[in-house]
Amino acid sequence: MLTEHVRRLSFRGLEYGCRIIENPVPSTEPIIMVGGAFQDMYAFRRLERPWTEVATVVTVDLPGSGSADHLPGHYGFDFLTGALDDLLGQLDLGPVNLFGASYGVPVVYPLAQQRPELVRRLLLVGASMRYPAEGLGRVQEMADHLAAGQDMSTYGRACVDAMMAHPDRPVRNRTVAARMVSCAMSSISGPEIPRHLASTQRLLSWEGLPGGGIKDVPALCFTGEYDEFALPELGREVAATIEDGTFTLMRETDHLPNLERGKEFARLVTDYFTDRPLERLDFLTPLECPSRDLSPVP
Repeated sequence: MLTEHVRRLSFRGLEYGCRIIENPVPSTEPIIMVGGAFQDMYAFRRLERPWTEVATVVTVDLPGSGSADHLPGHYGFDFLTGALDDLLGQLDLGPVNLFGASYGVPVVYPLAQQRPELVRRLLLVGASMRYPAEGLGRVQEMADHLAAGQDMSTYGRACVDAMMAHPDRPVRNRTVAARMVSCAMSSISGPEIPRHLASTQRLLSWEGLPGGGIKDVPALCFTGEYDEFALPELGREVAATIEDGTFTLMRETDHLPNLERGKEFARLVTDYFTDRPLERLDFLTPLECPSRDLSPVP
């Protein structure tokens, strides 16, 4: 029987937390989930059943997200990487399966680079070495709408425009996903507003992933086929920096594959972290190994 509890921790004077769903007979290492800029530790709850069947699952509210203390925008992603390192040290779980989506990628990538002994497998969703100017322009528009105190529905629509592909793209369940994003973002209020502004400031000032790549950690990078924020070629570039990195696209999705193809998203996470073959998954494009493909021929 699975048990669930929330644990509160502190890093450099800021409180943060995690939600732990314990599996007493796991078949793979614990799965640590670090989500996007506006997600909390319950964001993947509707998808996590397959993960909890094979592993202990830990979802996090790092500083600046969910129920954790506010993190001003001038704090960079290096602070969040330090908090994640602190979390793994306090939980003492041994090597883990580490997941990072979008805003979570600049948090987990440096940890895998600096502390490979802590990471058994790495999974990156919507990764970029740096964000393109056009995408950042849409993020700035989001922040401008929110800071101006306009009608919150305007902010919700700006978030949809920033994170989702153009409506003419054949994205699965786009209408439903867009409605969910718009409603969620339009309903924020009170202390959530400075959190959103701080997170967007962190994104806008981010200078990109550190050089040097990752060794000794196998990784899967996948991107939505029609992602217009973390463009597919940028995800492929990230995979090329990882010695044992694999890259693929999830068909008929954009930057929000967990909303658009939730069942397939959940299965991919489960299959990757349990070493099941991914080639059989028909919702993925053929697997690529960019670092090996770019290696000079002897």
